[in-house]
Amino acid sequence: MAKDKYNGKSASSGKSSGGTAGKKKYGGGGSSGDSVIPKEELLEWKKADTATYEKAAKDNTPIVLMFLDEEMTAIEANEALHSKELAELSKSKAAFVLIEYNADRTPSLDDGCPVPTSKLLSPNPSREYNITEYITVVVCDQYGNAYNRFNGSVPSPKDLQKKIDEMAKGIDANNAKLQKNLDAAKKALEAKDQAGFLKAALANFKTDLVGLPAQEQTIKAYRELVDGARSEVNSILEGKPADGEKRLKDMAKTFKGTELAKEIEDALEILKG
Repeated sequence: MAKDKYNGKSASSGKSSGGTAGKKKYGGGGSSGDSVIPKEELLEWKKADTATYEKAAKDNTPIVLMFLDEEMTAIEANEALHSKELAELSKSKAAFVLIEYNADRTPSLDDGCPVPTSKLLSPNPSREYNITEYITVVVCDQYGNAYNRFNGSVPSPKDLQKKIDEMAKGIDANNAKLQKNLDAAKKALEAKDQAGFLKAALANFKTDLVGLPAQEQTIKAYRELVDGARSEVNSILEGKPADGEKRLKDMAKTFKGTELAKEIEDALEILKG
């Protein structure tokens, strides 16, 4: 089984999923484990940092994340995944990144904002990508959106290359879906229908996709609307108009599910005295 071959591990237990005692070899790339890997087959691994991810986004290059198990070394990562074709790919056409083991799955803090953020820039990518087995390889676009993954196993170079090649169609399909909601959101804005806009915008945000053109436009329009509504809340608090409480209650319904909901709730409490 793949987990035995590649020493797959559960993120919760940290124990080996099966097999004999002692340290195992990782042979996903076809290495015997004891032989010396030819230099031309060694991948160029990038650091898991902002510079790597910014360059990938700028150059429109896919990102391949390899989540290591608790005991795995960088040398063993080379033993697990190597080939001449992938080595060439890693030099300029894709960013191959090693992610160190992290068993922490404590939920991140929720500030109420529904706008998705990059999983790559999280202090704990293993949590954000919901890694439950090791080794796991995740194939992402240039923004870190995951399109394919190999859970608890190392893919063959051929399979990995295939998933990278297939990703372009997935990116176009995702942006098309986002664009459909964005068009609905724009139409709602033209009709001064804030609730309709938010319904369409939140549908895009629930996809958890980042970086794609239609998503970025949705985020921009959303923030402009929320900023305008926040100014209205502050104006009501300052002026205390007779209809202030009613206006805030109406806004509370409209902006439910956004970070502004708590601010409106607090404003209502202030007005009530």
